[in-house]
Amino acid sequence: MKIIQSFARYDEVTPYLKMRKGKKDYYYLNFYSMLLSYITLQQQYGSVTMFCNQEAYDSIIKYIPYDKVEIVENQNDFMMWSKYKLDIMKLIGEDFIHVDQDVFIFDDFYRPFIEGKCDVLVQDVISKGKNDTKQFVFENLDYLKDTKILTKTYDGQGFSCGSVGLTKEVQEYYFAGVDVLYDGMKKFGIEEIAQAAMILEETLLYLITYENDFSYHDIIPQKDVDKLGLLYAGDKIGYAHLWAKNKFKKVHIQDVRNKLLNDFSDFQDNLLKFEREVMFNKKIYEYIVKDNS
Repeated sequence: MKIIQSFARYDEVTPYLKMRKGKKDYYYLNFYSMLLSYITLQQQYGSVTMFCNQEAYDSIIKYIPYDKVEIVENQNDFMMWSKYKLDIMKLIGEDFIHVDQDVFIFDDFYRPFIEGKCDVLVQDVISKGKNDTKQFVFENLDYLKDTKILTKTYDGQGFSCGSVGLTKEVQEYYFAGVDVLYDGMKKFGIEEIAQAAMILEETLLYLITYENDFSYHDIIPQKDVDKLGLLYAGDKIGYAHLWAKNKFKKVHIQDVRNKLLNDFSDFQDNLLKFEREVMFNKKIYEYIVKDNS
């Protein structure tokens, strides 16, 4: 099974961090979660391939010992930050599992997909009450029906794709849908669509799965996510996703850094080399490292 990750550097850093003067160095904080993510994946499944643009490679990726790195330049606007991930997945041409670079796994969570027990693997199912992107679907039912993306009565749910596995059959339907919906969103006016990037990636995958009766496996039980929230529900089973702003919070970065140093000493040189060559003269170095010494 091909395990892949992807990462493109944008000047805007992240959609989850409001850009202000002096914040661009926060981009480098991605390193800590990326290194731990790679290590946990490699320990569970062996080889991991990273797809990134050249700027990302030169500034961060080269300090992480990925088994294979492929440079693919990013052709997308920051408004559609998830499109790079979709572009990469479309290149694979075989069954794969894509894991976001802020996901850490401490068990064999991908086994049902690897053993062919489902068509789609997702992190969790977003229930109707918590799905903030569902309004787009309800507002565009005629368009979705015309394009044959969704002809059934929509149940208001969605997928969360911190980890996502797709068979070749699903990919055929999904990527055709990506092309159609992306063109449609450009006509609608992407800048007018709330959470457009999430709709194109996660909501669409749910619609394709739902419409075509593909089987799916959710790693974190929906009832636990609804009751405990994603971080605590994942912690309960040994699956962590530092989604949204969490990967830039001081407490989480320091926890990840400490875990790398204490539990994964074989990779200590990677961490220290990055801090010495990249972080040392950055203001965030004192914020993250010196304050934790």
